[in-house]
Amino acid sequence: MLIHKRNLLGIAILASLGLSGCGGGGSGSGSTSSGLSSGTITGFGSVFVNGVEYETGGSSISVDGAPATESDLAVGMRVTVRGSDDGRRGTATSIEYADELEGIVQTANIAANGSGTLTVMGLTVQVDNTTFFESKVAGITGPADIAPGNVIEVSGNRLDDNTVQATLIEVKRAAFTPGTEIEVKGVISNLTATTFRFGSMTIDYSSAQLDDIPGGSLNDGLYVEVKSTAGLDASGTLLASKVELESGGDRDYDGGAGEEMKLVGPIGSGSTASSFNLNGTTVRVTGSTRFEHGTSASIADGVEVKVEGRFDSNGDLVAEEIEFGEAVETEIEATVEAVDPAAGTLTVMGLTVAADSFTMFKDDRSSNPVRRFGLDDLNPGTDRVEVDLYRDDATGDLVARKIKREDGSAFDKLEGVVEASPGAGQISVGGVTVDISGISASPSIGSKVEITGSYNIGTGVMVASALSIDS
Repeated sequence: MLIHKRNLLGIAILASLGLSGCGGGGSGSGSTSSGLSSGTITGFGSVFVNGVEYETGGSSISVDGAPATESDLAVGMRVTVRGSDDGRRGTATSIEYADELEGIVQTANIAANGSGTLTVMGLTVQVDNTTFFESKVAGITGPADIAPGNVIEVSGNRLDDNTVQATLIEVKRAAFTPGTEIEVKGVISNLTATTFRFGSMTIDYSSAQLDDIPGGSLNDGLYVEVKSTAGLDASGTLLASKVELESGGDRDYDGGAGEEMKLVGPIGSGSTASSFNLNGTTVRVTGSTRFEHGTSASIADGVEVKVEGRFDSNGDLVAEEIEFGEAVETEIEATVEAVDPAAGTLTVMGLTVAADSFTMFKDDRSSNPVRRFGLDDLNPGTDRVEVDLYRDDATGDLVARKIKREDGSAFDKLEGVVEASPGAGQISVGGVTVDISGISASPSIGSKVEITGSYNIGTGVMVASALSIDS
């Protein structure tokens, strides 16, 4: 059940030819502009964010407010970049990363394929096939291994209901130890003399130090970070040791009037055709706003978009362009058959798939992984990859949202929608012909399936050994 079409869509545009490394390349638009860009790191070589390769040689980098280097950053981290770019290449003056939360897992409902939900200190964390994963704990090798009591750090998109759509999860410790620090950000509500809430989570601040709080008093609506060295009490209340003002007390970005901003994320609740909330920032749509892969009628709660625009004097982002994403339709785990870095493509299961400047790259092998990993690091015939892809509606091309190199496996995997039955005992999934004559399964056209088996390069057919239908 890996294919999710819940509108957490991958922003992807087929980039021009000449992609190499992490899918970068090209000369850009020729017009350089300065401003802010907030999105997920998709690769390194220097740092790729929102389709732009930023040089970082002279930039200041911070992680959770502390000075850092590029090596402290990771694919999947949601960062804010200040700098200049021409749409393809740029120079970062600063890169800031701050996690959404680092806390104790209370419930875990993650399927074997890595999709599902976690409850972390009262907040719901959504995990899917686009979420990157790291672990510092032996024996926890994927999201499905996460268990109640584990301490995890989450980066991602915070929705209005305090749900976090995770772009990166890192397991920090197997269990919380009193005296170590956990933290979470949110907007204060239901304030009393001793407690307040972030969504459904209650926080006891009666013994907390207040830092940088205006007037020294908390108020409903204030955006803060809560730190705790005591953890949760028996009722699940977070016992705060410190409450700090975050981002000046609100979630929006600190852009000055006229400053440019590129912002990617899911549209918040209460959206209309003329305005919506995006990661705490109000976006205004005007008659001059341009649209790609949709229209103003496509604006809806939860739909992921990329917005480019300028801040007005009220701090609202006036959209010059809104681009709607494409849903991941198919996942393939198999051996790389061919790679053409100059054309920006790889071939897997007989399909030629393009990488673009939004494709997320990661080398996830257990030994000697390459940090600045890209197409030109792949070895046809030997390297195993997981490729999440979709078909571009405008061009018909297959485009990768994620390319991850993995350790070897005895089996190939294919997940997607049954498109046709090209012959007796055969189905077609994502353009791949699958022989199911040797198993007792009869999926109907339109059903979502997960298939394990072996792909034969010579025949161009995958022979299924197991098939499950996503209900």
